[in-house]
Amino acid sequence: MARISFGLQNIFSMAARERCIANFKRLATPRYGKVPSDAAAVLVPVCKVGEKPSILYTVRATNLRTNNGEVSFPGGPINQEESAIQTVLRETFSEIGLRPDKIDIWGQGPPLPGRNNKIMITPVIGSIDNLAPEDLTIKNGEVAEVFTIPIELLCEPKNQYYTQFSNGFVLPVFVIEEYKIWGITAFITHAFLSSVLTNDVYKNEWTKKKVVIEK
Repeated sequence: MARISFGLQNIFSMAARERCIANFKRLATPRYGKVPSDAAAVLVPVCKVGEKPSILYTVRATNLRTNNGEVSFPGGPINQEESAIQTVLRETFSEIGLRPDKIDIWGQGPPLPGRNNKIMITPVIGSIDNLAPEDLTIKNGEVAEVFTIPIELLCEPKNQYYTQFSNGFVLPVFVIEEYKIWGITAFITHAFLSSVLTNDVYKNEWTKKKVVIEK
């Protein structure tokens, strides 16, 4: 039987989308004991920039009390009687001005424990076709910068590392130019790439090189 390869050329196809969500929902999630009651959701914004499939990230403002200056996805706390999808659409518009009608939601993965197991974070995948600068406006003081990274760069082993935390837990890190993607954002990035691409495209060699994260 011929093997089907899911690569960058068909990442926006319905077949790739279905493969991605099916794999994403089967994601093995780490557990640290008691599940926290606080919940949040983040959007994994897959977009096309200059015909290159890319992922959009934000840099959190330096005046924030937590995770300041770090690379993150748009998102925030899930309000009562609000779904994860509703949360990411609301928060994405609030943070970077991207309207909900510009985002095509693919689906969501299982909740993942955030830093220090204080919150559960649900990743939601959505795509933005032909993202333009005028689609974005930094609005609420939580975000210092918005940028995109071509997925082909995230797939290059030379940009893949790992870091080990004091509790022994190991997570991937992506370092591309001045941007260092780590923590839950890097784990979700890795999970998305592993879910949507075959391993001949995303070679997933981040366990071979260690990097120290300085905060």
